[in-house]
Amino acid sequence: MLIDYDSCRRFAQVLKSADIVSACVEDFADGVFYPSRGEDPESVARFFFFTVAIDHRTRIRGFKYEAVVNGRKAFGASLLYLLSMRKFREDPDLFSPERMSKISVKELKEWLEIGEARIWDPEIRAFLLRDAGYKLLKLYEGCVLNVIKASEYKLYNPPKGGFVERLKVFRAYEDPVEKKPFLLVKFLERRGIFEPRDCENLQVPVDNHLVRIAVRTGVVKLHPEEEELFKWKREATMEEDVIVRLTIRRAYKCISDALNAKPTLLDDFLWNHGRTVCTPENPKCGKCILRNACKSFLSKRYLLEHKFLNTWYY
Repeated sequence: MLIDYDSCRRFAQVLKSADIVSACVEDFADGVFYPSRGEDPESVARFFFFTVAIDHRTRIRGFKYEAVVNGRKAFGASLLYLLSMRKFREDPDLFSPERMSKISVKELKEWLEIGEARIWDPEIRAFLLRDAGYKLLKLYEGCVLNVIKASEYKLYNPPKGGFVERLKVFRAYEDPVEKKPFLLVKFLERRGIFEPRDCENLQVPVDNHLVRIAVRTGVVKLHPEEEELFKWKREATMEEDVIVRLTIRRAYKCISDALNAKPTLLDDFLWNHGRTVCTPENPKCGKCILRNACKSFLSKRYLLEHKFLNTWYY
């Protein structure tokens, strides 16, 4: 897989001409999916720290994670955050490291399942939360803000360890491509809790939606032998998954540089676009602002993201 720099420039030009990135910026403080403004910073940081820790695939292996909650239809990650926010209001103490370090599968299912919506890996998510709670208590006196302080407000800070580096001690955040770490950074940054001093090191949190968009638009070029991964003829190895997502992360970094925008801002557009427009099946190309710069739209050949399902990295 290689980066197509000409396609990256076209991608950036389309977004810049329509001022799309600035139009998609969220503050993550609506009080419905995320804590409201005015909440205690440590409480907000803990909400995001623990919720992002279990923010990975929800719709695989025949499990449908979709429900209507208080008249609001939500699916995938949106439902996960909606139910997490509901639990945060009902039982805020659950988001303490003491409680999380002991959370049971039963408690997790009571929190994250509703109606016919089911979590496919409750044992794994409960394990990740227990690990995160235990280590937060042992290493940082139970405070997410202490992780930020220890990082000296840097993403990378060798040899001491920046925020992204320090997060990797938690099993939920160990992804070599750092999807969950940069998603947490995005939330904390937008809430004014963490403002990195080394913003040049910001990256997009690469998940399946961002991979699919990159492959379809052509900002990355596949080698012929790689295509079977994106046609789901076989599953990628962990090494292949890392290579694919790192290459795509670099491509989006080129695009954000061309836009003169933070990758975390670009991600707001990309994630929503992948969930609502550039969907796995029946993509809504007529609504897509990128269609004239998209190789799949021109060829009518729509690949999926690479097949790599059994992971908690994204």
